[in-house]
Amino acid sequence: MARKRRQAKVKDKWSSKKWFTLIAPEYFGLAEIGLTPADDESKVIGRTVEVTLAELLNDYSNQNPYKKFIFKVDRVAGENAYTKFYKFELMRDYLNSLTRRRTSKIEDIVDVTTTDGYKLRVKSVAFTIKRCKSSQKRAIRKIMREIVTKTGSSEKFVQFIQECILGKVPAEIYKNAKLIYPLRRVEIRKIEVLKEPKVEITTQEVAS
Repeated sequence: MARKRRQAKVKDKWSSKKWFTLIAPEYFGLAEIGLTPADDESKVIGRTVEVTLAELLNDYSNQNPYKKFIFKVDRVAGENAYTKFYKFELMRDYLNSLTRRRTSKIEDIVDVTTTDGYKLRVKSVAFTIKRCKSSQKRAIRKIMREIVTKTGSSEKFVQFIQECILGKVPAEIYKNAKLIYPLRRVEIRKIEVLKEPKVEITTQEVAS
């Protein structure tokens, strides 16, 4: 007579996990931006979460839905997982919509260090109304670099991020570069944190 095989008990891994609420940095009002499960709070540290500017501000006007933040969990307190800024970028669909035939796309990449010690890699892009000459591209790229470098090296991290994302830096580039050749649009398309200061400095809010 054949013996009945004993069925191994399947351990329900989810029963040992709990949900942690992801919290945006204080300069985004400590908004709740999602949930993440873990059986130990140490496993939450370093996790990333993506959220659009529209979701953060509850404002879906203009280009806000196309502006994406990536935050990284920095610390856990109770059931809250607090995040810090890790990366900002424009969504690819939006950038593709700005690219047109018989026009020029001018890009620049520069590393800046803010006055409070954050080293950032900033990628800017400009779109012309028609195709321009190589010499004009170089002149526009030089203006883009000078404005980003000057602004980034003279301001604190949060202020600089605010001015890039909410349009002040792109507007300054547009105002100066359009004298070289007519532009259709200027954007800061990506910002990455390369290095943080050893001691984190209290920041002020980006948006009220």
